Amino acid sequence: MKKSLGKKICAIGVAVIASFVIINIILTYFFMIPFSVYLSTKQMEKIAQTMEHEDSYTDEEFTDYIEQIDEDMNTAVTIIDGDKNVISTTKISEYHQKAVGEMSSILFDSTKEQLDNGEVVSMSRNSEKQTGVILVRVIKKVAKNRYVILGRSYRSLENAMYSAIVFDLLAGVVIILVGWLFVWRITKRMVIPIRNMQCAAEHISNLEFDIRVEVKSEDELGQLGMAINKMSDHLEANVVQLQNDLEKRKRLVRNISHEIKSPIAVIMGYADRLKVVLQKNPEKALQYCEIISNESTRVDVLVREMLELSKFEQKTEEMHQESFAVKYLMKNIRNCFQDETLGKNITYTEQYNAEDVISADFLLLERALNNLVRNAVAHGTGDQMQIRVAGKRNEEYYEFRVYNSGSHIDESEMESIWDAFSKVDKARTRGKGFGVGLSIVQEIVSAHDGYCGVENVEDGVEFMIAVRG
Repeated sequence: MKKSLGKKICAIGVAVIASFVIINIILTYFFMIPFSVYLSTKQMEKIAQTMEHEDSYTDEEFTDYIEQIDEDMNTAVTIIDGDKNVISTTKISEYHQKAVGEMSSILFDSTKEQLDNGEVVSMSRNSEKQTGVILVRVIKKVAKNRYVILGRSYRSLENAMYSAIVFDLLAGVVIILVGWLFVWRITKRMVIPIRNMQCAAEHISNLEFDIRVEVKSEDELGQLGMAINKMSDHLEANVVQLQNDLEKRKRLVRNISHEIKSPIAVIMGYADRLKVVLQKNPEKALQYCEIISNESTRVDVLVREMLELSKFEQKTEEMHQESFAVKYLMKNIRNCFQDETLGKNITYTEQYNAEDVISADFLLLERALNNLVRNAVAHGTGDQMQIRVAGKRNEEYYEFRVYNSGSHIDESEMESIWDAFSKVDKARTRGKGFGVGLSIVQEIVSAHDGYCGVENVEDGVEFMIAVRG
């Protein structure tokens, strides 16, 4: 059977309180009497120091003083000379006998030399005549040939000790009960947030992110609750992203299958026909071979582009950041456009500041703009197609815009056209897809900490990319 954390903490708390109660009883039993005697001795030493260098130890004023000490502090006071003759005393027995008691006499004789050197001597022992009585004596030299003897007797110290032990036991029971209630309340306040965190963690483990930990404090438990909420948010975002990525992968696999299936079907069809016409019609066989070669090249280009896209997605393509003038980049784009559109009726224009300088990977940015221009050429329409490439500084970013005249893109397709092999028509008509080019553009822009977009403008479509630099 599992023990709850609250019960464990309560048990530990009660055990600690009980341990302190037991330790207190043990200390009382072994050290209460010695400690009381020690304190008494120190107090009498201070009293003895107040009696030094009195003018007279026999006048009425001094007698009243020592009688007051005897009455207020339960301390007998006796003044003797070097021969142990009693000069003044509050003890009736010594007053009549004119001699000190046996204990004081023994202590005086054994410490006479120390007393003459100004030291304070003391002694405590059990009384031989009365059971349970402890006698304490302190002697000090207070003047020339004058010594003060202070004495106390404790007749009920052991009884007081046993009374203290019984009181400690009763008080200990009360303390344990009160302590248990106190620990239980604190434990409850600690355990409830932990149970809430446990519940939230179980929901998170089941990919359910609707449960939030209520944070009521800024201590370690509060910080743990905030960390769990933060973890839940990150996991939820990552799960959503993962689901989107999986959906994109599924869509990509379908699109790739379609893209590869078309040329392969063409290759297989013309290869079969080639066997029939090879000898009968060599010219037609040569035409079939050319078609097969073109379709094979198409598949090869497709595979190469997929590999390149994979490199960008895995962040394995190394960046070579450098500063360069925009005009050199535009010149390369223009030359590439002219080479690929010879014989086509297309108007190409540029708009940018010849003094503009940016910091980016020249080759990657050139690749992205070339892809956009090829995409514009492929999807532009009209008897007099227009292509426009523009560049403009926008604070810390530099924006490039590629416009082509022609029909608009459906608003529902604006997001998906950046996916590899996306189609603007649901019938997957051959030649209407965007291929991998825009996906590579998006990855290149992402590598430059930039952004990209597309919008329908008057009489055409305009793609925009921006790079930081």
